[in-house]
Amino acid sequence: MQKAPSHRPLILVGVSLNGGKAAAPICLYSQKQHKTVPEFVLENVEEIERDLRRFEGAFEKSQRDLEQAAKNVAETIGKAEAEIFTAQKHIMADPSLLNSVRHAIREEKRNVEHAVHSVLHDYESRFASVENEYLRERVNDIVEIRRRLMDHLHDSPSGGFQCEGQQQCRRGADRIIVAQELTPSMIANIDVSKVRGFVTEHGGFSSHAAILARSIGVPAVSGIHDIMAIIECGHALLVDGDSGTVYVEPDEKTIRTLVPAAVIRAEEACALTSPEGVQVMANVNLAEDIDAVEKVNGDGIGLFRTEFLFIRANRLLSEEDQADYYKKVVSRLNGKPVTFRLLDVGGDKPLPFLEQEKEDNPYLGLRGSRFLLHQPELFRTQVRALARATEAGMIRMLFPMVIDTIQLGKLLRQTDAALDGLAYRKENLRIGVMFEVVSAVLQAETILNQVDFGSIGTNDLVQYLFAVDRNNEYVFQDYNPDHDVLWLLLKQLADAAKKTGRPLSICGEMASQPGMAARLHDIGITSFSVSPRFIPQVRTEICQASGVY
Repeated sequence: MQKAPSHRPLILVGVSLNGGKAAAPICLYSQKQHKTVPEFVLENVEEIERDLRRFEGAFEKSQRDLEQAAKNVAETIGKAEAEIFTAQKHIMADPSLLNSVRHAIREEKRNVEHAVHSVLHDYESRFASVENEYLRERVNDIVEIRRRLMDHLHDSPSGGFQCEGQQQCRRGADRIIVAQELTPSMIANIDVSKVRGFVTEHGGFSSHAAILARSIGVPAVSGIHDIMAIIECGHALLVDGDSGTVYVEPDEKTIRTLVPAAVIRAEEACALTSPEGVQVMANVNLAEDIDAVEKVNGDGIGLFRTEFLFIRANRLLSEEDQADYYKKVVSRLNGKPVTFRLLDVGGDKPLPFLEQEKEDNPYLGLRGSRFLLHQPELFRTQVRALARATEAGMIRMLFPMVIDTIQLGKLLRQTDAALDGLAYRKENLRIGVMFEVVSAVLQAETILNQVDFGSIGTNDLVQYLFAVDRNNEYVFQDYNPDHDVLWLLLKQLADAAKKTGRPLSICGEMASQPGMAARLHDIGITSFSVSPRFIPQVRTEICQASGVY
């Protein structure tokens, strides 16, 4: 296979594991696969006892490894993420698994490497054959356990950076790491605080490693098949975790267009509080992300993507489960606003546990508020759960991708029906609309008069406005947040919000691109919601543009 060309960017499309964008040189990380496993018959009792002792030794060392990994991850990432390694420790200690390996050695007289490989491979096959995506992803736990045991049997490390030992090796520091698969062990063994992003050939959204990547807060993309064969250490890479796109050897124009200016670290920021009259809030996926919001003293959460709760749980959540979770989130914010977007699925975010018919064009199909109206019981349950959470504080409930006043009327009527007879604090519930399609923008004044606030989703608004797929290498250059037509619509929304007296925020990553926050502020938009790591940058830019310092 040819190496990546240097004259123009090579665009590869995979699956987003975590949002955000980063451009940096790469480090290649290779996992040891143990593809060749010795296989022979044990001749006598002495050999059987020897291999049993080797297995018990590998088991004990692996258990200690997992204990240490859990401790390290708890200290550097979080206690919830450390449970991944605790779970693997329990799986490995399962009596049926251990007895199966011992039986293969003692009764079937297989050598220990073959016994471990065959027994764990059988477990992998069982998990891989189930229809449930979450359970299929647990195959990765079995693979990790098998790899760890085989490493100790061979007394060799499981893998490492391809350039390790060479003078230029950075071990992932300020680099994008490219690997066959993002494994928990790999993350536990590198300094994740210095990594700029991850790109892998394999691994799904529900995998433990994907959850770890989201907790770390760096862009991650999977499903880029054979990328290890077409790039080398030091190649430049741009990772767009929002769209699942990877650009190999991107030119400067592509980098300037897609990647915000260098992130300002919280401790280096000029503005750790927002200018007067301005809100800079955070886009988050899960409660764990609030830690990052607190570190930069964010003004609240402008977009809580509730679909990720369901994706992680891989099941429908009850009203009770949701209400408890939302209460905890609101309590963590200590009175700061929290905007919960109702389930926004479809397009690139299907719910694998729902039996949905495959659509020819899901981006123009059953998604956003269309999906909610198509699933009235699911809609009702989430609305009631959010209303019940008002006892913990103010709840801002956001309808996703509303297309017009007719659809909004249906949403409001179903909301009223869901809340009829429910005891909740009405003064703590606000209802808002997400502006992501042009038809809604053209009716902005009428729509805002029927709700309490509005929010602009620029990612989809730009794509639908210009009919452009930013993942398509032939047309992605037409995805242009600087286009005059887009700014006419944004000004129209800002004017409608001013006329109706309704708060309006912008929650697309557009606000974190260089120069954009100041321009948005100039047309009258004073509330922003971005990834937590960009909050100091947005504040600083607005302060500088306003002449505060």
